[in-house]
Amino acid sequence: MTLVITTCTNRKRKPVTDSLRAASLLPTTLVELAGSWCDRLALAEPRFPASQLYGGRAFREATLAAHAIDARLYVVSAGLGLIGTSTEVPSYACTILLDAEDSIAARVTGSFVRSVWWEELSRSSPFSDSFQHIISQSEGLVCAALSDAYLDMISADLIKLPEKERHRLRIFTRTPIERIAPELRGFVMPYDDRLDGPDSTMRGTRSDFAPRALRHFVEHLHAFDGHDATTDSRHVADALRGWRYPTKVQRERRDDAKMRRLINEHWQTANGSAACLLRLFRDDLNIACEQGRMAGLVRQVRATRS
Repeated sequence: MTLVITTCTNRKRKPVTDSLRAASLLPTTLVELAGSWCDRLALAEPRFPASQLYGGRAFREATLAAHAIDARLYVVSAGLGLIGTSTEVPSYACTILLDAEDSIAARVTGSFVRSVWWEELSRSSPFSDSFQHIISQSEGLVCAALSDAYLDMISADLIKLPEKERHRLRIFTRTPIERIAPELRGFVMPYDDRLDGPDSTMRGTRSDFAPRALRHFVEHLHAFDGHDATTDSRHVADALRGWRYPTKVQRERRDDAKMRRLINEHWQTANGSAACLLRLFRDDLNIACEQGRMAGLVRQVRATRS
């Protein structure tokens, strides 16, 4: 059984109780915070299959990729650990992204180290599996679609895998290669911004780049005859050869007050979705806005509308 591993930072599809919001935790040391959080997880009800919890294009792309090769799908969650999509878990709001409303990093007194958080979470979460366990119980490739921050968070676990199992990894990410651990660089498939160019059929946003690259790989290039990572990388490079890069667009910048007014004007059109508003601002209004900034502005507007 091949494995697909993805990260999901999209808005959850089930309501979240206040006790399982990272913002409700009192600031303390990383280790104590992990203990408090996992104590809450153990008591949390109701629970749902993880497949019912996540939404957004990134999760859909990873799900489609897993179905395409009959793979088992796992999610790297900053709030739960490593979970299978059939695992029953509570809805939660927790991320390692610093500028997010429910950032666990913002609740830590002192320094926040992603890999240490992951180590503590993996040890204490009542839902988390381990990479060593799930990979040792599988065969074939281990295809991991990972954002920059989440790849950094779990890299130590991937590096610790036995060499034979590590060589089954195929990593899909926008993370610059120089920021990836040397032990993992050889397993990164060389997808780049051409995935969003005019010749691609899988254009999207930066937040869903990794699972889109994974889906392209499994649908067009996935080899079942034991190719090594070097050969698979060459196949990716060959597939992208001749593809054009996207045209760079110079977008206007607006201050927060004007942005909030525009968000209000287009609220119904986008159903209050930060992702939809981001695409509308960039593609239709030609206004520049970073994803984290848009998410924060949408929260502010939502609070005034409730």
